[in-house]
Amino acid sequence: MQMDASISRRQFIKKSGGAIAALSAMPAALSSQSMDGLPNIVFIICDQMRGDAMGCAGDRMARTPHLDRMAEQGIRFRNFFSNSPVCAPSRVSFFTGLYPHQHGKLTNRSGEFISDLKDSMLGYFRAKGYRLGWVGKNHTYVKDCLEELDTWKDRGREPFRAYSKYVPPHWHSDTLLPEESCYPGINTDDSIEFINQAKQGEPFFLHVSYFDPHPPYMAPSEYTSQYCSRDMKIPDYIDPAQLSDRLAEQQKALHYDQIKESDLTETLRYYYAAIEYGVDKQVGRILDALEQKGMLQNTIVVFTSDHGDFMGHHHMVRKGMFLYDHLLHIPFIMYAPGRLPAGEVVNTCCQSIDLYPTLVEMTGGKADETLPGRSMVPFVHSEEDPERMVFASAKYSDLPDGYWSDPEPRLHPESDVPFHTRVERITWKDEQATLMIRNREWKMILNESRKPELYHMNDQHTETRNVVDDPGVQNIRKKLKAELVKVWNDPDWKTS
Repeated sequence: MQMDASISRRQFIKKSGGAIAALSAMPAALSSQSMDGLPNIVFIICDQMRGDAMGCAGDRMARTPHLDRMAEQGIRFRNFFSNSPVCAPSRVSFFTGLYPHQHGKLTNRSGEFISDLKDSMLGYFRAKGYRLGWVGKNHTYVKDCLEELDTWKDRGREPFRAYSKYVPPHWHSDTLLPEESCYPGINTDDSIEFINQAKQGEPFFLHVSYFDPHPPYMAPSEYTSQYCSRDMKIPDYIDPAQLSDRLAEQQKALHYDQIKESDLTETLRYYYAAIEYGVDKQVGRILDALEQKGMLQNTIVVFTSDHGDFMGHHHMVRKGMFLYDHLLHIPFIMYAPGRLPAGEVVNTCCQSIDLYPTLVEMTGGKADETLPGRSMVPFVHSEEDPERMVFASAKYSDLPDGYWSDPEPRLHPESDVPFHTRVERITWKDEQATLMIRNREWKMILNESRKPELYHMNDQHTETRNVVDDPGVQNIRKKLKAELVKVWNDPDWKTS
């Protein structure tokens, strides 16, 4: 199935003009002209952090004082969503302002990374004279693009985190190296060095990409020992069959239907320790470096994640090719003292592709309106839009016929491929499409090989029961389906 037969990725980008357009007037509080020169940008993204896993979001188990400080002195977007439930498609959408079906990367293994800077956010800011830096995980650009940057340190997870074929899907552990030798701190060291090299009148764009809290969930023992399993609260159990048979099959295939609650609480405490050490502490160090350099008043700091994690919901952990809020709802905070109002919470639904046009506008430009992403600047001024829709997409594959009679793919006995990866290799193929549309009240998911799903979200972030066949919601079902098919522009989409 061609998800967008009317226009190719290259044609779309060419038509959009790379989002570079003429300068336009802006509100004084957001205008780059109200400060000395163009503002610096520090775009921080972590990996697999849920949108509710912060103290400022009401999570009492989370220890995130630096993220809470950003929210208290900046703006937190409470309903921010990734356009994909896995790493690479999400990251490419952030930097291109395009939906996954437009840039063509719908799984981590299908499609292509960005191969030309000018087609992306980095190209835009290079054209505006910004010094460009990249530190940490990539999963976004081809190597040749990163080599064009002023600073490039591509670094993902520590080598000692190699997955063992014997560990269960909920693996967690203390790190095997002292804190100063772990990659989160090293990535932050490199980021601070880049900041300290800044020169007067030379704005910079720094992208800092942390691997945590992506599994294996790990942190130094100084952090993991501060969390107790008895203090961890497992989410109320919702039978995955109430959502979809495909989710129920995934739960069973990964043996999550047999997982012990003690395993889940252990995983939870390591997840939160990884957030505290691998994310929050590092963000605090970057904020301190900007303050010591006297740059906070002329820097826009953005914090977010590429996608979320089931983390206990349905007794599952990790991610998958599903479009539920546990995987799509992500943190998003903008922090720019003197440029943005402090302590605001935006409730309007926003999405990854909105970041590119937002930063364009906040630095004195105007994004081309042919891009699907829209600037979030109006929502900063409390212009709430409860009906605004966001979208997500992915590809998946069903378990093969006869899987349950011989469930584990046969591999050479010396293979180091762990069990959960073997299941992923079956169910993450680029075969079937799944699409999602959502506003604060309602959410619809179309699955090419399964029945549609409809959820009354009621401004929350947990799907509880698929009501797609309830008589009283058929008008809502029809409306959302029409909007979803229109966005993906695919007349052959199978929706029944």
